[in-house]
Amino acid sequence: MTSPAISPPAPASRVQIACRGLGLLFPLVVLDPLPVWSAPPAGHRLPVRTGEGHNLLALRWDGPHDIDGEVLATLDEAANQAPHPPVSDAELAQYQEALDDHLRLTALPASCILGPWSPSAGLSLLHTGDRP
Repeated sequence: MTSPAISPPAPASRVQIACRGLGLLFPLVVLDPLPVWSAPPAGHRLPVRTGEGHNLLALRWDGPHDIDGEVLATLDEAANQAPHPPVSDAELAQYQEALDDHLRLTALPASCILGPWSPSAGLSLLHTGDRP
């Protein structure tokens, strides 16, 4: 007797959870895992790829705090459209302009990233600031 075909598990989401202090958690996708990014210089709004950078380029959600499957899918889809590093300033700006209003490119240290985003009740409560 042959066993029925088993479909492979769905790929894990690339969305991770990050925190920049004060317990404010947000979902993101790392676009460039090399620590060669810096915060935007004065007068600019996009991260800059430099030889002296120490952060990862990430795409973060900064919209409403009620994170659901649609938000996670939006992050995944936008990450799939990202240009592959190394990215020119013009490509980065063009990509940011094409993003959903609640998505932002940011440069974060790896220490801010806490691990895979999981839809647990505890995580949801932490993220929205609600308490049981």
